[in-house]
Amino acid sequence: MSAGLRVLCLSNMWPGPADPDYGSFVADMCGALERRGMSVEPVVIDHRGRGPARTPAKYAWLAGRAVRRARGADVIYAHYLFPTAAAAALAGRAARIPYVVTAHGQDVRNLDRPAVRRATAPALAGASAVIAVSRHLADGLRASGLELPPVHVVNMGVDLERFVPGDRAAARARLRLPAHDPMILAVGGLTDRKNPLGLLQAFARVRAVRPGARLVFVGDGPLARAIDHGAERLGVAQGVVRTGAMPHADVADWVAACDLLALVSRVEPLGVVALEALAGGRPVVATAVGGTREVVPDPRAGRIVDPRDPGAIARAILALLDDPPPPAACRDAARPHGLERQAGRVATILERAAAGR
Repeated sequence: MSAGLRVLCLSNMWPGPADPDYGSFVADMCGALERRGMSVEPVVIDHRGRGPARTPAKYAWLAGRAVRRARGADVIYAHYLFPTAAAAALAGRAARIPYVVTAHGQDVRNLDRPAVRRATAPALAGASAVIAVSRHLADGLRASGLELPPVHVVNMGVDLERFVPGDRAAARARLRLPAHDPMILAVGGLTDRKNPLGLLQAFARVRAVRPGARLVFVGDGPLARAIDHGAERLGVAQGVVRTGAMPHADVADWVAACDLLALVSRVEPLGVVALEALAGGRPVVATAVGGTREVVPDPRAGRIVDPRDPGAIARAILALLDDPPPPAACRDAARPHGLERQAGRVATILERAAAGR
């Protein structure tokens, strides 16, 4: 039934001109569904505008457009529990079509807030299915006590054609980076949840042992200036690079250029970027908090660490720099999570929902 199935994708995260990294994994999944013959229409928010006036307005726009566009769809594929699930429920009722909701992370934790819980509960109860991107999130949903439809664990997948083991020297030449200095890569928003300041403290320990080491932050966020100040205070500013936000496709070159990826978030539902590094043949120092340990095999392709312990992070980084796993072992760890394979699983869930309308 995939061929010709009309899917309305609702998401409050989607890459846009001002925020090219915003929700790129949702766009990638929709592209994979289209390659399977589905027709996918995105109704999405593609910018990070915040504030007491902007946030309600953009979510109201999303709900209104969802209602208008749902009449041309067979099924709604919604991302994030609140507020997108509520918009999906409203549009589904108006068009009399089923909807499937995907939980990505903080949206599950937000169910602890009474107002969010009350707004989300009816939308979850009315969904045909819920997709959680990790077992960690699925367990959190089940522990919420809310009425739930069937819950499936399917992550957003990694593009195994975009992220491939590449020539490190060639990638560094393209990016104008030193050819031989050890390079640690961090990809993601510069927010407290991603713990860039904890990683910076660990890097200072690494650089004391490996004076030429570099730490590259790909991404932007409210802690950008704090990282700059912290690097100066720790005496490692010459070894820290911030690229700012960039289109998702450009991240592959940085993965190829690095020696390892560090993902030491305080909260991490899964960490698609960890899969991207593994697919690119690079090991990962990954947080023990959340779902990342579900996709990073320690020690075969990385190390699992306590994100609150800069010393432990530094030791894991140094261990991988001294004795890196083979690129093929990293690639093998990512292979079961390939985007096309995960898209097939999502397609089956959407097909079943549409068939049961």
